[in-house]
Amino acid sequence: MRINSLYYKQNINIAFPIMLSLAGQAIVQMADNIMVGQLGAPELAAVSLAGAIIMNTMVVGMGIATGLTPLVGQAHALDDKERIAGFFQNSLLLNTTVSLVLTLFLFMLMPYLSMMGQPVEVVELCKGYYILTSFSVIPFILFMTFKQYMEGIGNTKVAMVITISCNLMNIFLNYIFIYGKFGAPFLGVAGAGLATLISRLMMPVAFFLYIHRSQIYSPVFRFFQFSNTSRRKIKQLLQVGYPIAGQMVVEFLSLSLITVMMGWLGTIALAANQIVMSMISLTFMISSGIAGASTILVSHEFGRGNIGKMRRYAHASLRLAVIFMAGAAVIYAFFGTPIASIFTPDPEVIKVARNLFFVVAVFEIFDGLQVTALGALRGITDVQRPMIYALVSYLFVAVPLAYIAGILLDFGAPGLLSGFCGGLMFAATLFIRRFNKSVRNIRQQRVTNL
Repeated sequence: MRINSLYYKQNINIAFPIMLSLAGQAIVQMADNIMVGQLGAPELAAVSLAGAIIMNTMVVGMGIATGLTPLVGQAHALDDKERIAGFFQNSLLLNTTVSLVLTLFLFMLMPYLSMMGQPVEVVELCKGYYILTSFSVIPFILFMTFKQYMEGIGNTKVAMVITISCNLMNIFLNYIFIYGKFGAPFLGVAGAGLATLISRLMMPVAFFLYIHRSQIYSPVFRFFQFSNTSRRKIKQLLQVGYPIAGQMVVEFLSLSLITVMMGWLGTIALAANQIVMSMISLTFMISSGIAGASTILVSHEFGRGNIGKMRRYAHASLRLAVIFMAGAAVIYAFFGTPIASIFTPDPEVIKVARNLFFVVAVFEIFDGLQVTALGALRGITDVQRPMIYALVSYLFVAVPLAYIAGILLDFGAPGLLSGFCGGLMFAATLFIRRFNKSVRNIRQQRVTNL
């Protein structure tokens, strides 16, 4: 029991700053929703529409950036500083290019917003927010690169401090620009986009300054040279990063498609869905903190060849995810109405959101299990097969079930979200089985090599 407690303690020590960092990102989106929601249901629906499209695009860059963590983690376990710096330098180059491409894609997509079957007033309201938030993708992906590098070497606290600080700035700027305070013009929905852009610009700047001025971490820049630009390392980063991006894209895409179907049901359903998605994002980001700790700890033990410890760290993470998400499920089941009331005074929106929270309470544990199992798989750089599992679970299970339950069987918004629940259950089962199988294979390979 004493040994087991050590694994839980180390998981929590690493996971807690990641939780706060990721939860901070969700809280900013939530703050946008709460503050914009006071303007009305159409404004809240506008943030929902733009946010779904931008987030679903941005996760490509986030996934590719995340591929840096296990590679740095495995090199860190061997104390190979030159290799660590090489991955970091090439990741900065790769992710800068990716972020520029994603931003260009978002602007190319903008003329097609009106063709997604959404209310005309919602499309018009979202344009300013959409433009400004699209620009913020570039600095945010750069921040993610710094964050994943530091987490790979086991430091999760710096990203937490920077994220919380910039998020507080974002909320304050929201108040100024959305409502036109302190002499600023009233910008409404667009004001939330401007606040997001400014705060995200500060995030990579703050990270660079911290590393540059730190005696512990600044030596990494000494290895940065033009000659160290390596196609081989970029290829390695992509081999790990693009399947992670694929996993994230298909999950967010399934949610986005469900959001689009919510729009078919009207502005009320779309606004209620955005409230629920804000809360789901919060709990998902926190469970992703546990998954991040799993990636770090598993990658370190994998690099050292400690298969037993690797497995025990992963299983401790899974149990922690179950405990946390079970608590979240209870809160959503019993306090859905008060939570929705924070976002909007509209009684119709609150009523629909309350019903959606009952569905969320059912799938929270499966959501925590699937993301944590994915984190463990990333630690051993097993990412190709999980990408296929994600594709099947979210696009070929979740979306069709959502359409059947919500549209064909006319169960409405709760039916749409129930489909996503089915996809999460399927994904959690596949990912956990895959990790256990991979561990057995690694152990057999080690025995054979001996």
